[in-house]
Amino acid sequence: MKIATRIRLASSVLFLLVAALSVEAAWLALRGQKQIEQVGEELLQISLLSDLELFAQREVAEVSDVLGGKDPKARAQFSAFARQARELLVRCHSLPRSEAERKGLATVEQNTLTLEKMGREILERPGRPEGAASFSGVDSLEAFLDGPFRQSLRTLARLFHEGAIERAGEKARLLKETATLLVALCFLAGLGLAALVSLWLSQGIGRPLRNLVEAARSIGRGERKALPEIPSSGDLRALALAFHQMASELQASQEKIVRTERMATIGATAAAVAHGIRNPLASIRALAQVPLLQPGSSGSTGDTLREIISETDRLDRRIGQLLTFAKPLTPRPILGSLNALAEAIAPSLAKGGGKEIAIALCLDADLPPARFDPAQMEQVLLELLANALAAVGPGGQIRLRTGVQPDRRLYLEVEDDGEGILEENLSRVTEPFFTTRPEGSGLGLAIVQRYVSQNGGEVSVSSQIGKGTRVTLLFPAATEEGDGTQHLTG
Repeated sequence: MKIATRIRLASSVLFLLVAALSVEAAWLALRGQKQIEQVGEELLQISLLSDLELFAQREVAEVSDVLGGKDPKARAQFSAFARQARELLVRCHSLPRSEAERKGLATVEQNTLTLEKMGREILERPGRPEGAASFSGVDSLEAFLDGPFRQSLRTLARLFHEGAIERAGEKARLLKETATLLVALCFLAGLGLAALVSLWLSQGIGRPLRNLVEAARSIGRGERKALPEIPSSGDLRALALAFHQMASELQASQEKIVRTERMATIGATAAAVAHGIRNPLASIRALAQVPLLQPGSSGSTGDTLREIISETDRLDRRIGQLLTFAKPLTPRPILGSLNALAEAIAPSLAKGGGKEIAIALCLDADLPPARFDPAQMEQVLLELLANALAAVGPGGQIRLRTGVQPDRRLYLEVEDDGEGILEENLSRVTEPFFTTRPEGSGLGLAIVQRYVSQNGGEVSVSSQIGKGTRVTLLFPAATEEGDGTQHLTG
């Protein structure tokens, strides 16, 4: 997973946590508002008691008006207020929440009905003369209103207020406990979530980066195998792959530096050898040739002298090969044909060492031209064919092929059916002075590797014991920039 994606996911998780806390705060505020509204509704219902007291007062006042003859409608209004008082009592039946409140309401209800009964008894009392005002019984009615009736109302109102306050306090306490619990749970959940996100980021980003740092330090100490593991996906995978490529290129650069230093040493040694040995070798060969030119030089003495000359020539060729490898030549490539090069060289080597070896040419007639140094490529092909001739037995076969690969690179292959090369030696065959043949110098494939690389090509060697060896040279096809106008001079 990419680093940016991990950071976005971690940010999303933290955003969700903040959103959860915001929802919790909104929920607590809503609960608190609902509880306040509920308390307000209870207090509003308690105001019904005040209306009940007002209706009771109006009942007493209407009784006085009826007895005083002031209002002809007073009797009807008395009945209306009494009915409204009973309706209020019905509405008050939902108010009590405790046993004390229910008992208090029952007392108020009884006193209300008693007050109505007393008023009706006064109004329905017979024997009052027509037009005479008589207020008998009103005092006892007012005394009952001011005494037991109002006392029961105050008692019930006090119980309602105390109950409402107690219930509001209880709800507030529960709300506070709930809020405290939710905040604690959210806090713990946030800590756990943050720890998980931190661990996830650490494992997904921190650990691979630490591995890269440790690998860089190990490579700096020269430990080539200390490469970091490659993640399955994401930016860190690309970083690890780039690190592997960097380590590989660094190793290749160091190996190139080592080879360059080795070549410099070989060059100095070759120059010293050529100067100190070639002149004495020439003298030895001349001294051996002089007796052979005189009569009577046959027999064992002549054979010995000819052997001396042969070995002197072989040693001179080795020295020449060493000088060829060590001499820093600059290639002079021109536009040429690999087919023409193969056709020119292969026939001259068909009878290598008297073995009657068949060299089969399988050349691509449509092979595009390539740019190479003819002298160097001639030396390369001679070295490859010489190695192949030395590897095959009498009646063996060598195949020389050319063609074009799918990546548009040109190839030239030399394949033999000789004894082959051990797998553990394949990686060393192009090293200078490495050889598996007693008579070999170990410089043939080293020269091939050097010249092919100087001409922009690649060398690959594959082999199987008992089946033979194949050496493949790969070259880029000539571009339109190379028009073939360059020629060797001198």
